[in-house]
Amino acid sequence: MQDAALALNVMPVGMSAVNYGADQDGLLPWAREAIEATGAPMPTILGDGAQAPSFEAIIALDPDVILAVYSGLTEEEYQRLSQIAPTVVFPEKRWTASWQEVVLMSGLALGKSDEAEKLVADTERFIADEVAKYPQIAGKSVVNFVDSGDGQISIRKAVDPRSKLLISFGLEPAPEPEGTDPEAFNYKLSYENLADIDADIMVAFLDSPEAAEAFFAQPFAARAPQVERGALVVIDGATKTMAVGGAVTPLSLRWALPDLVAAIGQAAIAAQ
Repeated sequence: MQDAALALNVMPVGMSAVNYGADQDGLLPWAREAIEATGAPMPTILGDGAQAPSFEAIIALDPDVILAVYSGLTEEEYQRLSQIAPTVVFPEKRWTASWQEVVLMSGLALGKSDEAEKLVADTERFIADEVAKYPQIAGKSVVNFVDSGDGQISIRKAVDPRSKLLISFGLEPAPEPEGTDPEAFNYKLSYENLADIDADIMVAFLDSPEAAEAFFAQPFAARAPQVERGALVVIDGATKTMAVGGAVTPLSLRWALPDLVAAIGQAAIAAQ
């Protein structure tokens, strides 16, 4: 949520630490760049990224508003936070708010609706300009997943923010199996069924280049048609994953989008 505030030129009094893809202070690079560019003191970093900040730590900051649009807050947590300050959460389901919703809802809460609408429009134009360089992307189907590490992959459904980003490029979501949980943003698929996925392009989010090499060296992955024809995009690092597959934001998109779109463009050519 701090990215939306930072992009709207509002310095948070505090922000949650990130423990995946972040530096030793719990900051992702684009957030650090935005903070340092202002010359203002660093906000208080709350927690260690592995657990949610304590309510006591949040109370101590005396915030005017709490932004948690892209989050997994429970009803109980929402009620407790709302006793501290007005708390803005996801519009429908946990962990499914798009970056546009995050920006617009944060802008409304911060009294910067006009600036938020402009930020969304400018960012969408930036995305469109990058995608226009690769017209072969339009109409291709795509599936994206992370390795669960338990003999299964976690395929992200169309409602997931990373899928929404890919769909915004003009890609079509791969069909979902019948019987998946309608409330969930993902579903699991056994390794041995990877080659059966019906999609032109496969996007895999893995922790490191070494993890990616090991994963796709396995027979079940190597025989997937997307891998065989080169229609595979691998996001092989925690920071890259956070930029375009975690809490996607206008700041992270400026940092990482051109490389992602270029890779999708090359995969789309291979899929033809």
